[in-house]
Amino acid sequence: MKRHLVLWLLLAGYLIGCDIASTESLEQKGCKGEDCLLVYDGVEYHTFDTKLMARTGRINDKENEFQYRLYNNDEYITSGNSITNQFRIMKRVNERLETVYEHNNDQEGIFPFAFADDRYIFSVMDYSNESQKFVGLFYLNGKNKLEKLQTAQNEQTDKIFGIGISTGNSVYTLLYEDGVQNLYRTNPALTEFELVAEEVNQNISTYQEKVCYVKSESMYCGDGLLKEFKHAVELAWVVSDKYILSVDDTGNYQLIDIEGGKVRVSGKGFIGFEEKPSELMIFSDGKLERVEG
Repeated sequence: MKRHLVLWLLLAGYLIGCDIASTESLEQKGCKGEDCLLVYDGVEYHTFDTKLMARTGRINDKENEFQYRLYNNDEYITSGNSITNQFRIMKRVNERLETVYEHNNDQEGIFPFAFADDRYIFSVMDYSNESQKFVGLFYLNGKNKLEKLQTAQNEQTDKIFGIGISTGNSVYTLLYEDGVQNLYRTNPALTEFELVAEEVNQNISTYQEKVCYVKSESMYCGDGLLKEFKHAVELAWVVSDKYILSVDDTGNYQLIDIEGGKVRVSGKGFIGFEEKPSELMIFSDGKLERVEG
């Protein structure tokens, strides 16, 4: 599946740009109005027609275009291309994504990093030498411009991978060390780094203000085991603070109740998911399943 390509490209450090027009309408993707929903699969946003019960398109049809969002928060996302450049920040307005900022450096990528101090914080990575280098943390100001945060520069910041997540008063990020991704707890100033886990999957989420990660076919939250999987999963998240959504590399999926371990829904042909205040929606080929959120 294409997600393998994305993970490999992140490890290789070649993620760079995007080209999505803010005036592009979802109608151009094959569905209209209330029947057309945005759906995220962990890598890309798609449009889904609830009458046809089918995926009607990607937000951008160019090859190697991917979107990145903060866990459990997609008011602002970034979108980029693994071969071309020109990252941008997009704001979600109902079932549309509208460009609010275009990066003018075609050698850099932008990734959502944390939501802290009531600000969306983004990491900027430099790829000018076909390797990744952490540039710094930035926030989107009231004029839709990026402003750099004052952060520490140390041995750990040199290894920041660009991926971050926040919960409560804690910020977590991945460092690329000795060929693997290690998970650390830090802060917006990047002055402290506490190792949480070594050799983890890139896909991280949170549960009850603890960071969750996948390692060796198991999901952990904090320092405790949350779920053992019977087979290798490609992607796994905690969603709606109630369930684990796991997807394998063939598109088979399961939604598992954390408290009781019951499989609430399962199927094939996973397209994506969408979280609402009162419900969780799971989209697959020919099917839309709604579960209490």
